[in-house]
Amino acid sequence: MFKPLLSGTAIGALMLVGCQTNSAPGTAELYYGFSHVDPVSEQIIEDTWVIVDGASITATGAGDLPDRAFAQTHDMSGLYALPGMIDSHAHITSGPHETKFVDGAPLVTIESRDDITEFNARMALAFGITTVRNPGGGTLANQAYDQKIASGEWIGPEAFHAGSVIQPPPMGGAAFAYPTTDAEWDAEAQRQADAGMDYFKLYVSLTEEELAKGVAAAERAGLKPIAHLHMVSWTDAAALGLHGIEHALPTSPDLLEPGAREEYVAGFGPNSKYMYEWFELADYDGPLFQELVDTLVENQTVLNFNFIVNHLVYNADDPDLIPAAWEPFIHPEILTGFREFTTASVYGWTPEDFKRARAAFPRVLEFGKRLYDAGLPIMIGTDASGGLPYYAMEAGFYTEAGLPVWDVLKMATSSTAQHLGIADRTGRIEPGLEADIVFLSANPVEDISAIGSVHTVINNGDAYTFEQLTSSWDDAPAGE
Repeated sequence: MFKPLLSGTAIGALMLVGCQTNSAPGTAELYYGFSHVDPVSEQIIEDTWVIVDGASITATGAGDLPDRAFAQTHDMSGLYALPGMIDSHAHITSGPHETKFVDGAPLVTIESRDDITEFNARMALAFGITTVRNPGGGTLANQAYDQKIASGEWIGPEAFHAGSVIQPPPMGGAAFAYPTTDAEWDAEAQRQADAGMDYFKLYVSLTEEELAKGVAAAERAGLKPIAHLHMVSWTDAAALGLHGIEHALPTSPDLLEPGAREEYVAGFGPNSKYMYEWFELADYDGPLFQELVDTLVENQTVLNFNFIVNHLVYNADDPDLIPAAWEPFIHPEILTGFREFTTASVYGWTPEDFKRARAAFPRVLEFGKRLYDAGLPIMIGTDASGGLPYYAMEAGFYTEAGLPVWDVLKMATSSTAQHLGIADRTGRIEPGLEADIVFLSANPVEDISAIGSVHTVINNGDAYTFEQLTSSWDDAPAGE
């Protein structure tokens, strides 16, 4: 098996000169010959080398190799190195959606299972994801994930979690909670904080009053409140002090100008057609949209578009929506649950609805581009279990929207590390940081989809090839 490794390359050309290290010669390893893709300096630095020791990058350079002995040397010629990538919307501990009836009422659950979570973690690493932000899952399952990763029982990305998502029935089980009194709001937020959660996720069916209670309870417990919204407008939610908003689905009628608003509300039904109808009617040059942008900017609300969700719903009639080549990387029960949930989500859609939805997708991308142009903090997430081929597809939607490729690569690495508060530990390849690195087979600056062409991933000092993580994964001990 691949040995643990750490690597680091300089963040600027001036740093790429033979930096020396004090690492013990008997343990340090040298990796050399690769091209460092550095989003911070927007440079590709050729013929780079790094020295790693334990769990830290200890030195970097380019050109002539250090004249010293190493425990091992590794020729990485022909590969492109990025900092380990961050999936900022990855439900890594989630199991499949299930619907059952309890006392005659429907109950929708997303329960965690250790075998599925362990699989999710390994596949996330395989696709170069060394850090995830998990915006909602069973609180105790998230806590157990952190413990198993820290102990080395499992291998997988470091995670920053929201616990049980705050949402009324029919959502239920361990992955959801619904406080109804002030005392219950505080108790739930504190329960999640005590379990080591970082975020407090507020969901689509909450009223604005409930959203305000959730924001306040989260702040009292020291958690960052985030939300996936529907009827509550992003403008009002941002003004309440939300730390972040998930999904490119600002589907509140309050964000539509008069006339369009009434047309939109008149079309409401028991289905998800609103997911494209809002974009057909939105006026991005109107005063309500400008008020939205101004409020988001004033509050520096962190956004996570998850364009891929819009794409998957708008194309749910495609029998090849999930390519067969992707299936080995998605747990079979998750895949089955996804297909059933996606089919249910477009119940009642006609061929004309799908045609209109696909025609609206450029408007979704324009929405994201307008908020990027306003200077808002933006991250990249998949709404999957972490990475997978979805991550490269999501990054591709960002470039399709018109974002510069270097900025998209920053969102995958350094700028998102800043938003998560971990830029002092990861997000760049340089001495003193954790060894979170992904080696790619192709140049992502030329084609952003190359971020999915993972050759080797290094997670906090342990290195694995893509094949090691995806083949016979349950038989391969971590770290060998």
